[in-house]
Amino acid sequence: PSVLTQLYATVETICTVGPRSFFPPPKVESQVIRLEFQPEPRVAIGNEKDFQRVVKAAFGQRRKTLRNALKAAGYQNLERVESTSGIDLQRRGETLSVQEFVTLTGALFPG
Repeated sequence: PSVLTQLYATVETICTVGPRSFFPPPKVESQVIRLEFQPEPRVAIGNEKDFQRVVKAAFGQRRKTLRNALKAAGYQNLERVESTSGIDLQRRGETLSVQEFVTLTGALFPG
């Protein structure tokens, strides 16, 4: 969700809420955020459905590298995708920027 949110909205942190504000208290702090939605995506993404599929695949396997997550989702020719995109598929999905996801989608779905 964070990748798609960043694509369509400006995210601003309003404040941090401590664990004692909840019952039972979680072991983490929370943030209140404001989303200002944009009329158009921040970057040109080509086919939106392909983009969403790639993002979903990248996060579909917890703690997996992009190569393993994409392979598990049925994507093939990952050596070509890696060389075409210039993105190291040993990285994890959470390390990619929105623009890198666009580039990766273009390499997976050329033309």
